[in-house]
Amino acid sequence: MSGSAAIDPSFDMIEIAPERRLHHLVEGPEGAPFVLFDAGAFGIYADGWWLKENLKRDFRVCLYDRAGMGASDPVPEGVTPGPEFHVEDMRRLRTALGEEGAFILIGHSMAGLRLAAYANMHPEELRGLVFIDALSPAQFARSGGRFVWKQFGFLLDGASFGAGKGLAEPVARFFPNRFGLVGAPRADKIWSYGAERHLAATRDEVRAIVHDAACFQGAGVERLPAAIFASTALNGMTAKTAEYADLYTGFGLYEDCRQDDHVTILTGRTAAHICDTVRSMQRHQRPGAD
Repeated sequence: MSGSAAIDPSFDMIEIAPERRLHHLVEGPEGAPFVLFDAGAFGIYADGWWLKENLKRDFRVCLYDRAGMGASDPVPEGVTPGPEFHVEDMRRLRTALGEEGAFILIGHSMAGLRLAAYANMHPEELRGLVFIDALSPAQFARSGGRFVWKQFGFLLDGASFGAGKGLAEPVARFFPNRFGLVGAPRADKIWSYGAERHLAATRDEVRAIVHDAACFQGAGVERLPAAIFASTALNGMTAKTAEYADLYTGFGLYEDCRQDDHVTILTGRTAAHICDTVRSMQRHQRPGAD
């Protein structure tokens, strides 16, 4: 398939708005607590595979591709794909799945910005937040978004151009399998590395982030149970945020996972430990909560 086309879906497509669908996978017992994983800037559903494999024993776990990425339908014409849009897409996805109760939201890398936006916009819908080597609004604001607009945006421009010329797909096949994936998730991840459509959507999404956006203003994260796992310089979440979450809700955790890099933190023993933390968060009763 051409890098400019959407990949054939490996799992289910669900309509979240008229004539607009998201590619997703849900596993776990019916009626179990709901968990949603949001991948980072380049990511697809497959990034959360090992978290899902562990959590599906006792959670209803959803992995998905954001609009325009992976096998999901494009962002609607004329719509800016910023964090606010993706937060509302997550809400539309939950509604389509019939999952209306408070849930735990897990985010990796740049998804940290969307987790913070969700916490500020709709805190009542969240049972807790798990940040995995994630960017923070404060970190993003300190740079005024310059990293994203210049270095990262320039990189994505080049990658998208190369993919459009057919240069990226052959190279992508030599990427090491550091996620440890097999089968469809592995094939889809390889496709994402060299797909013009996917890389262009990533570029547009990243450039839609405004460092002083209203959705980043507030203390939503600090007023919810929060777990932070940091492994590289990309992490912008702080121990202080976890301390505030602990003071306010009784659950706040910050762990330095420097034995891992930005990918391996989603695999192996660290992923298992993250999943155990999700279970502890689910069991936790917030002070004053029903």
